[in-house]
Amino acid sequence: MNYDVIGIGNALVDIQVQVGDDFIEQMSLAKGEMTLVAAGEQAKILDKLSQLSHKVSSGGSAANTIHGIGVLGGKTYYLGRVANDRYGRHYTEDMKACSVGFPGCGAETSGTGTSVVLITPDSQRTMVTHLGISALLHPDNVDETLLRGAKMVYIEGYLWTEDETRAAAQKMADYARKAGLPVAFTLSDVFIATGFKESLIDFIRWNADILFCNEAEGQALAGASDSSFAFVELQSMANTVFMTLGSQGALVGTQPEDPIRVKAFPAKAVDTTGAGDLFAAGALYGLLRKHSLQESAILGSYCAGQVVTHLGARMPVHSHTDIRKILSHYKELD
Repeated sequence: MNYDVIGIGNALVDIQVQVGDDFIEQMSLAKGEMTLVAAGEQAKILDKLSQLSHKVSSGGSAANTIHGIGVLGGKTYYLGRVANDRYGRHYTEDMKACSVGFPGCGAETSGTGTSVVLITPDSQRTMVTHLGISALLHPDNVDETLLRGAKMVYIEGYLWTEDETRAAAQKMADYARKAGLPVAFTLSDVFIATGFKESLIDFIRWNADILFCNEAEGQALAGASDSSFAFVELQSMANTVFMTLGSQGALVGTQPEDPIRVKAFPAKAVDTTGAGDLFAAGALYGLLRKHSLQESAILGSYCAGQVVTHLGARMPVHSHTDIRKILSHYKELD
């Protein structure tokens, strides 16, 4: 099958729980960021949350983007690893139901990665993640034949936390360059941008055609406190940059043109999990369908606005996907 986009990243099942800010402080977590923990530490946190209701859904940064592109009408494939346990089977069935190509469960009977997503009253998400078998994604799992007939690859920054997963990302990028395919890359998280800065800059300069980040991630990688300055610095690394600014919308630009600001679609935020991922989904789908940078960013803004209205990092079922209506609606925004 010829895919529009092939994504690669950590395949994780999200366990979403609404908590107060005091719980984040009690657990000494960095609010709004992702913290990697061992299975035992994650289990202790889940035990403290046992009396609260929770929602289980498939997740993973690049996976959310790939799923979103599929919802919009694109043909997609996601490369990640899950075990043959209840979480892994849930993940595989979810991908199949969404018509996303996926390698399926491995031979292991336990170990699918999970992320406890703590959602505070301000709709901010803080993640406590055990990578499990997703951390065993290996360069050998990257099959060059997958890219035949593809139009683009999408890589997540979370893969930088492990040597083998980072090598798998590099192999995917190498195959894409060999095939003449554009490479889109997302920084994923502030702790990724700060903890792996030198390696990321090198990878982006040599491999990434399109870079996605939010304001904090972009500032961290560029070493700048001003978003406009950071944006210019990022443009020296990747030709096209999309930087989301939360309720202030997003900046998009390609060298040597000045960046364009796109407004955010109004939304009553419940959970910001996946907002950046779905922005990337809309923007990439727009580019694949030959829309302008501005129109692509508008589609991204719409998708981000939709996903924050409910718990979970996937587009809600009531979202419409008529591109003409979305672009027309944007013109009506104040």
